[in-house]
Amino acid sequence: MQAIELATTISAQGGIALPANFKALYGRDARMILLIDDDVVPPPPSADRLQRQQNLRQALAAVAKAGTFAHIDDAGVWQREVRAERSQPGRGD
Repeated sequence: MQAIELATTISAQGGIALPANFKALYGRDARMILLIDDDVVPPPPSADRLQRQQNLRQALAAVAKAGTFAHIDDAGVWQREVRAERSQPGRGD
């Protein structure tokens, strides 16, 4: 077992990337212990992000109000049917 210590930033999507000089370890299983400084305060969401979130809320509310997907009884079955019907570029089926 090897131990590696490095400082990095966790992305907004929750990802932690190893630097390129650890490329030999990419794809390997690992156990992690995260040490997070208590005094670090995450920045507040930007105005742009808050606006995008509000726009998304409004769009989803409009879709729900319009009943766009009301005819779908089983979402899993519907999704499989939609995927099966879509033509795939470069495929003859």
